[in-house]
Amino acid sequence: MRTVVVTGGASGMGRAAVDRIRAAGDEVIVLDVVAPGGDARFIACDLADQNAIDAALSALPDSVDALVNVAGIARAPDMATVVAVNFLGLRYLTEALLQRMPAFGSVVIVASSAGHDWRKREADVAALLDTPDFETGWDWLGANADLWGENPYKFSKQCAAAYTHRASGVALSRGVRVNCVNPGAVETSLTPAFKDLLGSDVYEWGVDQVGRHAQPDDVGEVIALLASDQCRWLNGVEVPVDGGFLSGIYGGWIDPASGPS
Repeated sequence: MRTVVVTGGASGMGRAAVDRIRAAGDEVIVLDVVAPGGDARFIACDLADQNAIDAALSALPDSVDALVNVAGIARAPDMATVVAVNFLGLRYLTEALLQRMPAFGSVVIVASSAGHDWRKREADVAALLDTPDFETGWDWLGANADLWGENPYKFSKQCAAAYTHRASGVALSRGVRVNCVNPGAVETSLTPAFKDLLGSDVYEWGVDQVGRHAQPDDVGEVIALLASDQCRWLNGVEVPVDGGFLSGIYGGWIDPASGPS
């Protein structure tokens, strides 16, 4: 039996992934700010708080086969918290647990289709990725709000997607794979916040282009596959799980100019 740690496993895509991973016979440990219900093992953890992550790490087993980073937020009273949860905490936990993973382990980073274009602002993203730890990353956010403050959610997901490519190289020396899932529009409790961020008309136009929202399990099944001991030669890949939306942009069968301005 493999041991898989899932952040954000109490609801949405995280819960869908937990259900699939457990159905495959693996043990799951959920890290979240709320308990997931059921009988999955649960450790309370706020990824915006390094001390909370350290406490969770002390409660986790010495050997972990996979880490699934799903936890994320769209808004917070202090918007730096969005970047802390969606990237800084993710990175800190990932780099700690990589040291506990045996060969053929797997890390899955759930970013977003909002982050797939990180290369358009590679210098800004790299500046945060170059910070060596949680504390210096938080200090960087405080000193550079002009670079990320307009859309903290998008910036955090750009950082998470870009980090995949750095982490995959570090993990390779241990025989561990790191891959990224970039979901499109998924119907979860965060959907209202995303509509506020994008504008409801833009959001709904995007959904219409591929026919429907994704359901959490549409993404959960991809996460579970990447977290398994299958796909052993897949490493450092960003997988769009968006019903074909980005493919439509690239292939010309979706015209961005036809959407709301």
